[in-house]
Parts: sequence; C-alpha cells; structure tokens
Amino acid sequence: MTVAPLPFPIAATPRDIDEDATALFRALAAAAAPEFRALGRLPTDGERASAAIEAAWEAARVVSFDVFDTLIVRKVAAPRDVFLHLATPTPFSAWGLDAIALANVRQQAETETRRRAATASGSGEVTLREIHGVLAELLHRPDTDVPAMVQAERLVERALCVAHPFLRTLYDRAVHDGKVLWCVSDTYHETEFLRELLESCGFDLTGVEVFSSADIRMSKGEGKLMLEIAKAAGVTPCAVLHIGDHPRADAAIPSQQGFVAVLHPWAASRHTDRPAQAPGDSIALGLAQIGARTVEPALPFWWRFGYSVAGPMLCGFAYWLHARLVADDVQRAYFLLRDGEIILDVYTALVGDRTGPETSLLESSRRAYMMPALASGRGSITSQLMACENARPAREFLERIGLRAVDFKSSFKAVGLELDDIVAPNDTNASTKMITLLGRTDVVTAMLARSQGERQLLMRFLQQEGVFATGRIAVVDIGWNGTIQKSLAAVASIEGRPLDLHGYYLGTLPPIMQDLGGSVATGFLFHAGAPVDHANAVLHLRQLVEFICTTTRGSLRGFRAEGKTVVPVHGDVDHSAAQQAHVAQLRAGAMAYARGLAQEQQVFGAQPISASAAIRHLARTIMDPTADEACEIGDIRHGDGLGSDRVRSLARYSDGPFTPRSLAADYETAYWPIGLLARREPAAMALRAMRWLHGV
Repeated sequence: MTVAPLPFPIAATPRDIDEDATALFRALAAAAAPEFRALGRLPTDGERASAAIEAAWEAARVVSFDVFDTLIVRKVAAPRDVFLHLATPTPFSAWGLDAIALANVRQQAETETRRRAATASGSGEVTLREIHGVLAELLHRPDTDVPAMVQAERLVERALCVAHPFLRTLYDRAVHDGKVLWCVSDTYHETEFLRELLESCGFDLTGVEVFSSADIRMSKGEGKLMLEIAKAAGVTPCAVLHIGDHPRADAAIPSQQGFVAVLHPWAASRHTDRPAQAPGDSIALGLAQIGARTVEPALPFWWRFGYSVAGPMLCGFAYWLHARLVADDVQRAYFLLRDGEIILDVYTALVGDRTGPETSLLESSRRAYMMPALASGRGSITSQLMACENARPAREFLERIGLRAVDFKSSFKAVGLELDDIVAPNDTNASTKMITLLGRTDVVTAMLARSQGERQLLMRFLQQEGVFATGRIAVVDIGWNGTIQKSLAAVASIEGRPLDLHGYYLGTLPPIMQDLGGSVATGFLFHAGAPVDHANAVLHLRQLVEFICTTTRGSLRGFRAEGKTVVPVHGDVDHSAAQQAHVAQLRAGAMAYARGLAQEQQVFGAQPISASAAIRHLARTIMDPTADEACEIGDIRHGDGLGSDRVRSLARYSDGPFTPRSLAADYETAYWPIGLLARREPAAMALRAMRWLHGV
C-alpha cells in the first residue's frame, strides 16, 4: 500500500538523534516500571500480576477468587453471548425462536428484573429463576415453563464453561498450601449451581466456601459482599488476597476496603470485548480469546497469533467454502500452493468426511501461470510483467521471466535505460521506460516464444493433475485479483480446452471482475472490495495475510519434463531459519484452533462464522497493534514473489543510528506504517514525537 510522505519538513542536514532519544527512552521506561533496569524491557501485565500475587501470598490467610473469567472461562466472545445459544435446548427449541431475537429478549428480561428488584429492595441482585419469570412474561409463556427455561440456560452454561488454564494452577496451589478458599461471584446463578458448575469444571470444593450475590443480595460491585463475607468469617480484610478480573468490583473497591486485591490480566472475555452477533461467531471468537489470553507464561507469539488471529479467519473461510462448493456443485477443488496448503489443512480438519467435492493441492504461482498465458493479451495478465513492491535493477524485470537481459542491451538503450538502472514502484519515469521496453518487438517476440514453451509444459502438468477431466472445478486461494485463475482460464482458452472454472478466495478486490474469461470468482471476507471496511483493514497490511498462508518451501518458478512426467521447479526457500520457525508456530496454532473448533462442533453443531467475526481479530491487529504485535509482525520479511527473491521487513527501523531523515524514510517506505509507529523502542518514540510536534 502506498504511504503518503510525512506531512512535515525534514532538515537538509540531519543530525544523529539516536543517543539522546535512546537515553530518554530508557529513563522514561525505568520511571514507568522500575523492573525495566533489571529486565532490560518493560514487564508484561502477566508478570506484574504474578509479582503482586507472589508478594501477598505468604501473608494471606484467605485466598479469594472471582468465578467467571477467573476460575472459569466461557467459550464465547462476551458474557451475554451465552444467550445466543438458548434457542438450541428445549423448551426454547420447540418454540421456534430466532437465536439473536431470543438473546435480546433474555437481556431485556434481566435488565427489567434488576430494575424491579432495585425498586423493591434497593439491591439489583436477582436470581436466574426470577429473570426467567420475567422472560416468560415477555415471551407470553405460562409460569409453569420457567423451571424448564432455567434448566435450559444452566445446560448452556455447563456446555460453555471450562476451567481457566492458569488460574486453576493458582487455585490448586492455594489448596496445597492450606489456605482458606473463597469463591465469590457477582452473578444471577445461585450458590448451589455455582458449586455444581465449578465441580463440573474440575475444581475440588472440599472445605471451600462459595458465595453468590444472587443469594446474599449483595454484590462486590456495590462494595458490600466482600465485607459481609469477611465479617461473618471473623477475618480482617488485610488477611484476604482477592483475585479477579473486574477493575471495579474485584480491584478498586476491595482495595479501598483493605483487602489485598489483584486485578489479573488473564480474562478470556474482557470488558471491552464486543458481543458476537450469531452463535457460531460467539464460539469462534471465544475459543480464540481463551487460547490467546489465559496462559501464563504466554505461549510463543506466533503460536498465539496462529490460534487467535489466523485460526478464526481460516476456519470461517473453510465453513463458507464448504457451503459454496456444495451449493455450486463443484466436482473437484484445487487448493493452490503455496497459499492454499494451510487452507486445505484447516478445511480438512473442520469438514472431514462430510459431503463435498474431491480436494487436492495444485502447484501454482503467479509467475508459473502468468507466463504461459501472455499470448492472451489480457491486461490483467500482461500487467504482471511490471508487478513489484521493491526497487530493483531494470534487468530483473526480464530475468525473472526467463529472458537474458544482456541479449536486449540495444533495446534498453533505445528507451533510455541501462541494465542496472533502478526502477522503483513510485518512479513514474523509470516505470514508463520499462513499459516501453516490454512493448518493443524483439522483447515481445522473445516473451511470446518463452510463453509458448512454458504453456506446453503447464498444459501437460494440468492434464496430469486431472484439471481437464469432466465436471466443474474450483481453485481456492487467498485471492486479491485472481491472477492465477485468470491465467488458467486464458491458457485453457488459447489451447481450446474448455474449463468450467470457479474461484473461491479469502478476499477479492475490484480488479477481480476483469478478464475472468467466462470463469466465476467470489470472496469470503470481502468481494470486489466490498464491504469496504473489511477490504481497507486488510489492504493496510495484506502481506500479513500472505504470511499467514505461506509455507517454508520456495516459490514455484515453472515446470520441467522428466520423461513422461512434468515436475515443478521451485526457487530457494525465501524464509530465514527464524522466520521458518515462526511459520511453523503459526501453523501449529492455527491447526490447534481448527481441531478445537471441530470438537465444539460435536456439542454445538457446525455453525457458520460470519466474515465480520472471522476478520475481527485480524483487523484489530492490523489497525491497532500492541507494541509486541508491532515488533513481532514488523520484523517479518516479505518478498514480491513473481520470480523475485527481493525481500524487506514489514515495519522495522533501519539499522544503525537514526536521524530525522532516516526515520522519515523508514515511515515512507514501510509496508505497515501503523506498526512502525506502534513499536516500543527509541526510534519509534522519536518518530512519534516528531509527528506530535508537527501536529500530526
């Protein structure tokens, strides 16, 4: 994506500001967190919370735990998403209620019940039975239905709740250390059901006190429940270590009352999380949050990214893809290598043996399919000859398509270029000369000759892979402009081999509609650039989606014949050893998520995931990254593809001392300027300060 220049002037003679900015950064970091000097970095929220717990542990006579999002997590995006699943069990299922409408009425019933209780007694604490009594009124059901309605919601809670992976270890430690344990919840669930729920999640409650605001009619949030419990137990607040996730009810208020309160950062559902809009979305987002947020020490970054960001996106695509393939009567679906490999793995994990087309991987790349299709003259294909994201010598535009640049020296000179002149993506003059060169007769003749030879090999390969067998076929890939699909359709047309071809993609941009050659294409996250908010989020860093779907093997350069067989020819591996490890961790996380979601299908059924839910965590990461995300993702090196080995980082500052001019250059050339600004390092602080000083 092209980035506008910084909207402020840079001194003609830049001064090295690295030393001063670095010293200031370190001083500010140490002031904000004294641990910085020992750690060499700012501590994580998890490290801070763990340190606070350790500091209070020995002196604590009582360890008190909040319940929901502390001892127990729900497999939903936000707590109210529990109600999205009420339409499934009886008696609600027999009434034919829409899941979303029922969830809204259930929320309305709770609000009204609390209002009535507060008016009558001064406390808004209510029981589930009371809520469903009001819900029955709103649904025009007799009061005799209420017990079954309550049981239905309890059934949903049991299905959605699991023990918190990390807080469970603290609970077990408290038991082992002989602490008095309290489980204290602001909830509409009565104590009896809370105990049942905790035990079903694996907690041993022998000798443990469980307290519910619904029974006591006091809450932590009102500032009464913790004091009442401590008074009844004869315990002074300072002897109680309370651990919970609510900033006010579990931290601010108990601390003011003398309790040792620690606000933990490991809640799966945080108070800023938006509810989902459909049952399938709620499970998809809830699982992602549990995997990303509830483990301490945190799992490797790229595993968590694969689980919580790539997982929902790829699984949403897989559900959508299966439905489309079946509806469109596709006989064979080819997942295009390299990007389609992880898509096929996720698809197989979710769909399994369900009815659908035959699936297989198909060796492909823009370079290997575009060259054989050049004779079609289609603009979407010939334009690929100039595709580039990095500055490169003019000679490489020919060499990457298999021509020797030195054989065309006279043509280079005729258009005013030297072989090693640099052509940058934003250099209009050099690009125009390059386009003129590619249109010269000798170059065109050589390209078409090369194209014909490669087309013969590609046709043999496609025949060998069964592409031309009878029936509708599909290609599955990331998408954007559908160059491979268009090239495949063009090659088939040139050779007079009709293809009933559909393309299914993660996302497509407006150019997808050009030169389809009678084939059909559609996208999941966005199609032809709509909805705009989805497309714009991805376009701020489409390279991240390409990294999600990459492999650690080299790109396909073309094909060669080995006897009667045609085999692919690959370039060198284009990832460093460290980046290969990141790819492996990302894939492991994404597949762990897919397998986990497949297990949930056995309980909740195979429910679709909307494009909005599938893209939610990806869009947030791209548009509003944390410092850790900006650093880890920004360090990834991305290449042009199309036969090129040139790569550069997505959002990283240049090596060596930085100056105002170098910072401006880094910003203007970054794939991801948002990420460059979000990094936590002296150069980022200096760049943010420069922008702030100029009112940007």
